[in-house]
Amino acid sequence: MQGVMRFVTWLGDRIMLSIHLKPSYQLGVILISAHCLAALILWLLALPWQMQMILSVMLITSLIYYLRKDAYLSADNAIVALAFSSEISCTVTTRCGESIVCDVLHNSFVAPYLTVLDLKPAGKFLTCSVVILSDSIDAEEFRQLRVWLRWKWQTKK
Repeated sequence: MQGVMRFVTWLGDRIMLSIHLKPSYQLGVILISAHCLAALILWLLALPWQMQMILSVMLITSLIYYLRKDAYLSADNAIVALAFSSEISCTVTTRCGESIVCDVLHNSFVAPYLTVLDLKPAGKFLTCSVVILSDSIDAEEFRQLRVWLRWKWQTKK
């Protein structure tokens, strides 16, 4: 029970679960593999070489962006911490220290090996996703997050 209380903070009648993310090398491998496969397919297509070069540069740019933002958490807009409150809102903290209040959307995905949070920042139109693999979070925190999302979030649907 000590591990459970380590990550849950009581704030009056509001319960918060705090999660601190680490760089995910599994996600890095997945992103690199997917981008390399896309590049291979691109170069096998019968396109002019100029178009292939432009699309390859776009693929490399995409790879660098998502590796820095989602896998290695080195970009300023990378989400490095999540705090869940009892009414299923989530406060995300970026690497540059900005805190953003978000709602957890119903199309988030929870599984034993992967969690994908679909978040809608308050006052914004677009959503953002947070991919959490088992190597980007402490095992106990990952279990706590999955339980929190399955039970707390399911009752709010």
